[in-house]
Amino acid sequence: MEKRSLVRASEVLVERLPHCVLQWHCHGKNTPAQHLALGTATFPKGGGHDRHYHPNAEEFIYVVQGKARQGLEDQEFEMEPGDCILIPQGAVHYTRNVGDGELIILVGFSSPHPETVDLK
Repeated sequence: MEKRSLVRASEVLVERLPHCVLQWHCHGKNTPAQHLALGTATFPKGGGHDRHYHPNAEEFIYVVQGKARQGLEDQEFEMEPGDCILIPQGAVHYTRNVGDGELIILVGFSSPHPETVDLK
């Protein structure tokens, strides 16, 4: 895949994960990014990403549409459109769709190749 600075909407890198559809707008796989990644994750009603952490990156989660229950270590937050949370590198967290429709979040990472470690 050619790495260009401009990624058109029709050219995003799409990952169909068990818990969501993740569209990478800016990632080390599709851009020459050196220090960040940006994507949009869409969760179906009732869906979510169970407890996990990112050993190589901080993350922010910004709610675009829907309602989320966001866990961060031993805390839990209800998030609605416009809300944003910072997830420190290595912090255990989860995201659940608790709304009536799809949950769409914007996710940003401090690494162009964020790693995810899922906890069972």
